[in-house]
Amino acid sequence: MPDRPSTRAFAVFPFIGLILLLIAEAIQFATKGSDNWQQILVMNSVTYLIGAQALGAGIGHMFFGPPIAESIGWQPSPFQWEVGGASLGIGIAGVWASSFQPDYWLAVILVAMGFLWVAGIGHVRGVIKDKNFSISNAGPILVADFLVPLFCLVIWILWAKP
Repeated sequence: MPDRPSTRAFAVFPFIGLILLLIAEAIQFATKGSDNWQQILVMNSVTYLIGAQALGAGIGHMFFGPPIAESIGWQPSPFQWEVGGASLGIGIAGVWASSFQPDYWLAVILVAMGFLWVAGIGHVRGVIKDKNFSISNAGPILVADFLVPLFCLVIWILWAKP
């Protein structure tokens, strides 16, 4: 299924969390300097790379299901509502993470990792089995599914290491 310009717009979703993270980090450095930068990076990564991103994915799957499905190379399905609900839950937990202790951040990272890695494996299977190279199946989303939770876990471990 060829990508229409309207469906290609969904390929920028993984970059929204990254842009928000970079803005938050720039504000942090401008207002408070480099004190505690590792902790702030972990917190902002969970908030924006996981939380904001998952909120967007949840809203997209739940309320804009047909164009999202098309951008992935799928037919619309009732399962999108459930995927959207899971994403929305992860998003709420991620955005709310800064209100809690760092162990909570790790829990959010691990839940996101479980969900996103399984989703990423599904995208890889679609590429291999169905030759589905649609932008939201084999593009930035695929890479983000694996790298975002891995990045967050690694920086959490490096920061939290005694």
